[in-house]
Amino acid sequence: MDLRQLEYFYTVSSLKNFTKAAQVLHVSQPSVSKAVQALELELKVQLFDRNRKNLGLTDAGQIFLIHAKKILDDVKVAQISMERFQGDDAGVIHFGVPPMVESYLFPNFFIKFQSNTPDILIDLQECSDSVEVHEKLEDGTLDFGIVYLKAGEALENSITLLDDEFYLCLPKNHKLVDEEKISFTSLRKEKFILQPEGTFQNFITIQRAANAGFSPEILLITSQLKTIKDLVANNAAVSLLPKFAIINSKNFNFLPVDPPIKFSVALTWSKFKDLSPIGMRLLKFVELLLKDNDALAISQKRF
Repeated sequence: MDLRQLEYFYTVSSLKNFTKAAQVLHVSQPSVSKAVQALELELKVQLFDRNRKNLGLTDAGQIFLIHAKKILDDVKVAQISMERFQGDDAGVIHFGVPPMVESYLFPNFFIKFQSNTPDILIDLQECSDSVEVHEKLEDGTLDFGIVYLKAGEALENSITLLDDEFYLCLPKNHKLVDEEKISFTSLRKEKFILQPEGTFQNFITIQRAANAGFSPEILLITSQLKTIKDLVANNAAVSLLPKFAIINSKNFNFLPVDPPIKFSVALTWSKFKDLSPIGMRLLKFVELLLKDNDALAISQKRF
């Protein structure tokens, strides 16, 4: 069998029609039919039930569809991965970031990188959390990613970009606004806004509440930072947010937590593959930023 046969089979199974599949594939309908028939002959099974009014897969066809999709997906990932080696001076870097990084840490970095290396295109992908960034690095979908690390945590193939701390965000008229630091034991009756499961913010909020002897009452789970800020400002709930995302916020108060919740933001890449020439150029650029004390090119004015 070949990839062309798998692509034809997958397209026909998706559209449930040989003629429509041929139109999408920009080939003749007989070509599609012959390719599928040759595949069935090689596999020694019938993949499509052609006796039905509406074309459908046989039991064997449904199982083979799973294998065909996986093969085609793997081919796509391999093609993306190989883009890293398509020349020393031009190409695409696939870059993954968790929530908040895209809005608050990435823009100025991107502007500086693009002005220095206009021949390199960055394909930015927002991931649900640091775990997804790691997964996409290992399967070859991403070349670089930014992740959150616990204070003191180290990763192979990573560079620390920024050390930061989570603060408790609360309404301006909250009874705790005059405290110097906030202990989670004083938050037992509060409503919380959490980011989705798997994010560091979600994990650390639930963990700190558990250490204080309670399970947090969750008002909302969202990855939208503006929504979190607006709800806190309107006295709906409290939430933990990193200092870099709230440093100049005026509509609500934010206070350090006792004991502090410190973390790092790190640039990382897969330890299972060598960096491409353009990947090495990005890494060198980041190292120069850090050497110049311009970590991630963050501008306080951005906030």
